[in-house]
Amino acid sequence: MATTTKRKYIESHWLIFGIKGALASIAGLCLILSFSEVDFITRLVGYFMIALGVIELFNVFHRKSKQHAWGIPLAVSIIELFVAATLLFAAVPEFIMNLFPGTDYSQIQGGVLAFRMVVLAIYTLYASVSSIFIAFRSFTNKTDQFIWLMEGMFGAVMAFAMMGENGLDPNTHLRVFGVYLLVKGLTDLIFGVHSKELLETATAEKNAKKLAKKASKK
Repeated sequence: MATTTKRKYIESHWLIFGIKGALASIAGLCLILSFSEVDFITRLVGYFMIALGVIELFNVFHRKSKQHAWGIPLAVSIIELFVAATLLFAAVPEFIMNLFPGTDYSQIQGGVLAFRMVVLAIYTLYASVSSIFIAFRSFTNKTDQFIWLMEGMFGAVMAFAMMGENGLDPNTHLRVFGVYLLVKGLTDLIFGVHSKELLETATAEKNAKKLAKKASKK
């Protein structure tokens, strides 16, 4: 029976962070620059969350094939797919009207919009707290620790702005979420590239040691 190695989540393949970072950056820009209707933009976020969840599922399978711990990537994937399903199916007027026949669209429109915004704010807070926790618990490299800590602190500020007492109108709310996605995407890209550089350096040093060891035996 294969033994599972408890490798940290941050030790996932660097492409996972690079691809998710690129997607988040693109989605963030779309939200910031979009002048489409709120319903369309919200669905766009839902599709984006599906993409993130699917990428994280690939991370699960990759880590499992390498006998690395895969519980955290699975949890991340489930949360992202749950947020996507909520935005695309549960938090839509048509779903509620089918669930409760006779419900008037005008009676639930405001509540549905508010619920969608709350879901996004909670997700932002969850992701931000997770980043801060990872920053303090998983890194020895100070550069990477700083990247994740700044991402988490910025996200927490954005989450509290979205959950503010006065509340934001839906368009502004989505743009604030877009700013968070853009910053998160860029920091994930930076981390992915830096992880690749560290991996290449470690591989080169390992190969150099092997060559030196072989040379010493001659």
